Amino acid sequence: MLVRLSGAVAVLAAALLFAGSANGAPGSGFRLVDGGVTPREVVPHSVDPVRFHLRFAAPSPMRLAIRVNRLGTGTVRRFVTGRLAPARWHHRAWDGRTRRGGLAPPGRYEVLAGPVGGPLYKLGRARLRGHAFPVDGPHGTRGYIGEFGAPRVDGRTHEGFDVTARCGTPLIAVRAGTIIKRAYDPRLYGNFVVLKGEGERRTYKYAHLRSPAPVRNGQRVRAGRRIGAVGLTGNAAGTPCHLHIEIRTRGRLLDPRPILASWER
Repeated sequence: MLVRLSGAVAVLAAALLFAGSANGAPGSGFRLVDGGVTPREVVPHSVDPVRFHLRFAAPSPMRLAIRVNRLGTGTVRRFVTGRLAPARWHHRAWDGRTRRGGLAPPGRYEVLAGPVGGPLYKLGRARLRGHAFPVDGPHGTRGYIGEFGAPRVDGRTHEGFDVTARCGTPLIAVRAGTIIKRAYDPRLYGNFVVLKGEGERRTYKYAHLRSPAPVRNGQRVRAGRRIGAVGLTGNAAGTPCHLHIEIRTRGRLLDPRPILASWER
């Protein structure tokens, strides 16, 4: 049914519609006052997630849409909030997962926000990295003796790479994943833990931990979660405090050095 408005009512309705659509969804009067994204670099599903921050002006509380776009690819995640009050700061965390639940791939991301059904405005950008460096503190290397493939006196070759650091320096999960083994080997590895990275066919073995890892077999962990501390257990006595790390894919050993170098900030 077509309803005719009187001249004065029609003019008033048109004015309100124009005022609302000038900067936001039709009828909303939305205006983004300030916004941001922190931190600027992060690993997906980390203990330190991506956080969105925004403040807006509007005549009344409203629902907002937040969109996370990977530059050059498209939208990986979209959120719709409840009714938010204007003139106040609002914060939302993103765990770094896509709409399908997987870990978002490395790359640069842009975050947009605005009224549901209306235009979106840029809040900021962040960079996602695939992995974190395992030693959370100042570190170095042992030189040739700690290299992958270096010979050992008993005829073995070194199956990992040694990262030196002060004893007690925290060791963190390089990626979200599952703890598949936590044990003690008195002959070689001492206290050690093995992490299976989520969404990839790699395992990471951390050895010579100062004490048993504060995790359990089968436990799922976030990237950046503390899973041990640098120590000298096993056959590391008499050497500088260090992490012996082994990286395998489908059971095949990889040289950790170039991989670790690509993870350093």
